[in-house]
Amino acid sequence: MQLPKSRRRQKLREKKCQYPGCGKIFFGIHISKYCPEHRQDRYRIRKRTKPEDVNIKNQTFKHSYTEVVTLVMDCALEGCDHQFEVKVYPRQFIYPKYCPEHRNEYKRIRHLQLIGREDLIEQMKSESESFELDAIGDGLDENNSEGEAEDVGIVDDVA
Repeated sequence: MQLPKSRRRQKLREKKCQYPGCGKIFFGIHISKYCPEHRQDRYRIRKRTKPEDVNIKNQTFKHSYTEVVTLVMDCALEGCDHQFEVKVYPRQFIYPKYCPEHRNEYKRIRHLQLIGREDLIEQMKSESESFELDAIGDGLDENNSEGEAEDVGIVDDVA
């Protein structure tokens, strides 16, 4: 069986550049989309994802410590009173916002469901967790001017 010694040349055709706003006519093979000018790397459209804000799932803790120090911090999740230890290192300012039990997004949502705060879940999902937890439902009645706590029925998790 005889094989050809050289490859067949592809036919050059008139093509229209597909770069937005160009439309130049150029000669290219069947698969060419762009004119020679728009084939250069500087015209490549690169899809880049924005880096996630570090303060969404973490907190910034400004300090001037020169040695490693262990601090006790409170969980930032609504209704969680857990405290957790964090080692604070010199020249490092980003530390966890939540206790180890709530560092997982699923566990945070589950906790908010158990305490009946679906509004915070929707807010968390819509803002991609970039929200401030405020003291909503702290037991004070608006009509009660003396600041006495109102009786609130607490439901324990029996699971």
